[in-house]
Amino acid sequence: MKGIRKKLFISYLIIGLIILSMFWLTQVVFINKIYSYYKINQLKNYSEKIVEAINNNDEMLISELIDKSNAQVVAMTQNNIIIAGNNRGYGRGLGIPEVLLHPINTVKVVKYEHPFLHIEYLSIVRPFLYNGKPATLIMSIPIAAINDSVNLFKQVFWRIFVVTIAAILFVSIYMSKKFTRPIQILKNAAHQIASGNLDVKINYKEDDELGDLAKSMNTMVKQLSITDKFRKDLIANISHDLKTPLGLIRGYSEMLLDYYGDDKEKREKYLNTVIKETERMSKLVDDVLQLSKLQSGMVEIKEEPIDLEKLIFETLDIFEIQILEKNIEVKLNNLKLKVIADREMIKRAIINIISNAIASMENGGILTITAEPQDKEILIKVSDTGCGIPQKDLEHIFDRYYKGNKSGTGLGLAIVKEILTLHGSKYGIESQEGVGTTFYFTLKAG
Repeated sequence: MKGIRKKLFISYLIIGLIILSMFWLTQVVFINKIYSYYKINQLKNYSEKIVEAINNNDEMLISELIDKSNAQVVAMTQNNIIIAGNNRGYGRGLGIPEVLLHPINTVKVVKYEHPFLHIEYLSIVRPFLYNGKPATLIMSIPIAAINDSVNLFKQVFWRIFVVTIAAILFVSIYMSKKFTRPIQILKNAAHQIASGNLDVKINYKEDDELGDLAKSMNTMVKQLSITDKFRKDLIANISHDLKTPLGLIRGYSEMLLDYYGDDKEKREKYLNTVIKETERMSKLVDDVLQLSKLQSGMVEIKEEPIDLEKLIFETLDIFEIQILEKNIEVKLNNLKLKVIADREMIKRAIINIISNAIASMENGGILTITAEPQDKEILIKVSDTGCGIPQKDLEHIFDRYYKGNKSGTGLGLAIVKEILTLHGSKYGIESQEGVGTTFYFTLKAG
């Protein structure tokens, strides 16, 4: 037993002992006073009822009350004539001091020792009027009887004390284990996580602070698992994707190094290949960094009113050469609208969508961009008449590094998905092989 468990055990033990000590003080140390006070009040009540019965000449009730009181009772007049009682001798036969046998004004509690028997008594002396004349009722019980009852209680108490101590020890051990068990579970889980085991699941479902901590740790492990998978995928895919352009760059560079001729066309071909592959590597690295940044949870979108038509024109200007080379017709419908979004993020998303559309139209076609107001949103559609996407690929189209039959980094639409998710947009894709593809998404209306 160590640490928190030991502290909890000692705390419970101390609290239990304090409670038991208070009980011991009140029930054992002061029990004589408490029980004596109880017997005095009991005798006073009986004496009052007996006096009332004597004045009513109710012999049966007097006898019944005397029996119930378990006391030695004598009622006598001022002339020592016995009126009632279970001691028909004179009052001094009880050993009561002479002075108490004479009428007094108030009820008195007297402790005295019998002069011959040497027995200590506790007595109630109550004055009353009998047939208009002073009389006295005396009720006595041996103090030894009170002590015997107290001793019996003390014996019972010590048995209870032993049982209670055992119970306190048991409860202290049980509760300290109960409260430290979840801490131990969390500790073991933390060690496993630290050693690289990300399949850990903490099964602690109590609705308390430790339960909240367990949920947070499970969420953390889940995020770490996702991050670790992403890291492994990233390393695997980048190493794969970089291998090809790096091999080409190296190969063409070596060819240029070994080439001594004056063939300008061949030299330019080699250099253009090197430049093209370098650009492809740069695009891959740029996409990876952009996706990692979006998925980090640290990106804040800066929404502002945007002229949709102007933004689309700026984006199409980037693809002007490709559109002309491929003889692609561009159609724009109903773009004179305002939207609320992060300008740079949405521009990046639209660039990736249009880039995919142009790439699908190798032999020319029509690129159509349309906006439709819908309540508080604007639905934007980007359609092409390209080769279309096979049905089996549609469900994976937003996955990282998923390329289908196309070239590229496989991160374009994954980046689009993250950007639109940050904006709270609804998005989707519809496609038919040989007919074309439509990508749609919503933005807040300006």
